[in-house]
Amino acid sequence: MMLYPSIMKLMEKAGNRYSLVIASSKYAREILDAGTEEGKNMDGARSITRAAEEIAADRVLIINETREQEMEREAEDMAKAQALEAAEHALENAEADAE
Repeated sequence: MMLYPSIMKLMEKAGNRYSLVIASSKYAREILDAGTEEGKNMDGARSITRAAEEIAADRVLIINETREQEMEREAEDMAKAQALEAAEHALENAEADAE
């Protein structure tokens, strides 16, 4: 049974249980994957505990987005990616013209 961090403290950070569960599980998976890459053997329970501790310590920020906000952010990210791609293409064309 996990006594620290308390569920009440974690709920303050997340806003609701759903967000807390999703954020904790995603971060625990990142911890597990990073440990595997480094050759460390960590079980799932320890990674979840570590994720909860880091959320409680404000080292992980939980952002609750509405679906509309998520779609807006994705559209902005897509526009940035397209602008970067266009700039890279223009640079390649300029270099080709210079040769």
